This record gives sequence, C-alpha cells and structure tokens, in this order.
Amino acid sequence: MSRRSLRFSRATCPICGSKEVARDDLKGDLLCTNCGNVVTRRETKSVGKFQIAQQLKREGRLSFSKLRDITGASDDKLFGILESMVRMGLIQEIGGSYSLTKRGSKWYRQRLGQQWGY
Repeated sequence: MSRRSLRFSRATCPICGSKEVARDDLKGDLLCTNCGNVVTRRETKSVGKFQIAQQLKREGRLSFSKLRDITGASDDKLFGILESMVRMGLIQEIGGSYSLTKRGSKWYRQRLGQQWGY
C-alpha cells in the first residue's frame, strides 16, 4: 500500500481507541494505523480516470454497466468520473457506450509514461 493513498479520517478505532484512523483511497477501507484493525470495509472499490481510460484503451467501447462490472465501482462514483471525463474531452458517449477520444488517448499515454518514469 502506498503512503499517498491514505487520508486521515475523524473516526476512532473500536479496538484500541486510537484517533489515527485513515482511509485507503485505493480500496475504500478505513484502517487503524496504530493497531492495523480494518474499521470498515466498503464493498465497492475506488476508481479513477486512469483506470477507466485503461479499460477503454484495452476494450475499445464499453457500456456503463460493463464499466461498473469491470471496475467494481459504485454507480454514483463511476457516473461522476465518467461525467468529468466527458467534460474534459477525454471520452465520448455514443449510443450508450463510452470510448476514448484522441485527446483521451494522448492523455492516457502521458499518464502511462509518468507512471513508468518516462
């Protein structure tokens, strides 16, 4: 787990009483950083623009329900990210299916290069 994915929460650990509870943005869990207890666990995982772009690059066009099944994200979270990606011009919706735009493909390649240190 990377340090960047943790955000501290206002929750208290029921096991040790510590206020050092953080949310893991990648998995959506609340974790006690003192004793390691998983305070709450979400059923859906967090998803970002890069993960969605990766799936669209791999599969071509995907419907909302297919993206939801692949990413495991909640409807609200996925809809919000897709809406922001459409506004940014990274993806387009045609006939109920989403696909990357040329700008989106370029953005994805740039992010991929940053991830690999290019």
